[in-house]
Amino acid sequence: MTDQQKTTWLASFSHFITHGFMTLFPAVMGVIAGENSMSFFAIGLIANIGYFLYGVGAFPAGWLADRFGSKRVLTVGVMGMSAASVLVAASTGPVTFGVAYALLGAFASIHHPAGLSLIARRVTENKGKALGLHGVLGNVGLFMTPLMAASCIWLFHSWRAAYLIYGCFGVVFSILLYRARIPEEHDLNLGEVMTCCGPAARRRRREERAARKEAAAEPETSFLPVALLLLFAGSILSGFVFRGSLTFFPALLRQEVHFIANSDEPVVMAGYLTTAVLTLGLIGAWFGGWINDKVRRPEFVPAVIFVCIAPLLYLISKYSDNRLIVVSCLFSLIYYAWQPAQNYLIARYSKKASHGVSFGVNFFLIFGLGSIATASGGYVTDEYGVDVFYWLMSMIAAAAAVTGFLVYAVRRYRFRYCLNLERSE
Repeated sequence: MTDQQKTTWLASFSHFITHGFMTLFPAVMGVIAGENSMSFFAIGLIANIGYFLYGVGAFPAGWLADRFGSKRVLTVGVMGMSAASVLVAASTGPVTFGVAYALLGAFASIHHPAGLSLIARRVTENKGKALGLHGVLGNVGLFMTPLMAASCIWLFHSWRAAYLIYGCFGVVFSILLYRARIPEEHDLNLGEVMTCCGPAARRRRREERAARKEAAAEPETSFLPVALLLLFAGSILSGFVFRGSLTFFPALLRQEVHFIANSDEPVVMAGYLTTAVLTLGLIGAWFGGWINDKVRRPEFVPAVIFVCIAPLLYLISKYSDNRLIVVSCLFSLIYYAWQPAQNYLIARYSKKASHGVSFGVNFFLIFGLGSIATASGGYVTDEYGVDVFYWLMSMIAAAAAVTGFLVYAVRRYRFRYCLNLERSE
């Protein structure tokens, strides 16, 4: 296995476990709400905190990846997620669950800017294919988690077992990641972490600041592509669709598919069917990465995806039983091609030295602002029904399609700015 292949697989497995940690909640949401006598809005609001940190933490995580190295920061993220998952399993009520889930979201926010910048910087051959594999394994985590969580409820009669098992798996992977060696990437040194606030570390930071100040004697003119700003706008809209559809898919199936609603274990059945439907997204994720190495105008790929997605979400809001399952399968097959296609464009329109920050901003918008879908979706579901929420998402998908086409229209334009920040002594 070449170094570039090893880099791709390590980042991709990190993607797998990250989405696994963050997708356990939708699969067990109904059980947690029933155990604590909470409404969908209340439990969605608690989870919204974790999802928001999952997004907002991506921005500082991207800066840290650019500053200290992607592999170092990625290793810290996997270790933190594993510990937080065990704390979620040990929580004793809504408050302790909320605190532990907030920690889980904060550490999970590290993966996307660190993992994707690792691929963007260290993989030069078939980068689109590498991003496609990254998307596939992330979607494996998304799709297999409802099945795994439902199995834990069935076998152990507890949602906590799922978080405990994932936490143990994360510990094993974090050790493998810690010991792996990637050319041009610094390894995490636990001794350095423990002494990061010591006199030597402070002296080193003062020397680095002095060197940067000397190098920045003259203001540097920088450019910001307009296309990158529109890509970020599309990420906000897609983040709402992503989080909303994923969180409320099991609830929709329990409400609209009669053989699930009438079964003895509706939560388990909804989890199994959700996994079966979303598994088709593996094909879409692979295609979304592969196609970018083949087409001359990759800017059109996200736009075309949302042109297809908007009517499918509308039909999901109207259909039930077999027709709902068929349309949901089409949604999964097409929608999950969006993220690897979007990641390819983010890498294309941002500088290599700032890939971490660019991916950090992107995933803050997707997961941070997109997390609003959990609380708003919970409110709409309680007041009007989950099918109305899917109708709302179809309107948002239509807006995302328009934004996608605008990316190509402004691809040659960029803002020029001059920034020189100094600190007075």
